[in-house]
Amino acid sequence: MKLLITIVGRHVSEKVSKITGGGVIDYQATVPGVGTATSEIMEYLSLGDPERDIIFSLVDDGDVEQIFQHLILDLDFLKLGMGVAFTVALDGISETAYKSLYQEMVGDQNGKK
Repeated sequence: MKLLITIVGRHVSEKVSKITGGGVIDYQATVPGVGTATSEIMEYLSLGDPERDIIFSLVDDGDVEQIFQHLILDLDFLKLGMGVAFTVALDGISETAYKSLYQEMVGDQNGKK
């Protein structure tokens, strides 16, 4: 399991969420962000709008390559200024904690505690 972190403009975050949520594991949270970089740095990084969404997604290892391919093909993600996406490996302890939290969340959604 990996944590996929995607930083994109607000205008495409819903499309990115649909792509990242189509795998085996579908748990994600979107947090609005506002950049604080100077205009010179924004220009250097080809970032026009400082308002971004940061999408945290838990994804199965086997889904990562397909997600990145969809980002590239469906959203032209390699285009300058489109966004940033990367994964962070989760170790066994994190994975166990996730599974526990997930089971608790599913229980809460089904009216159980």
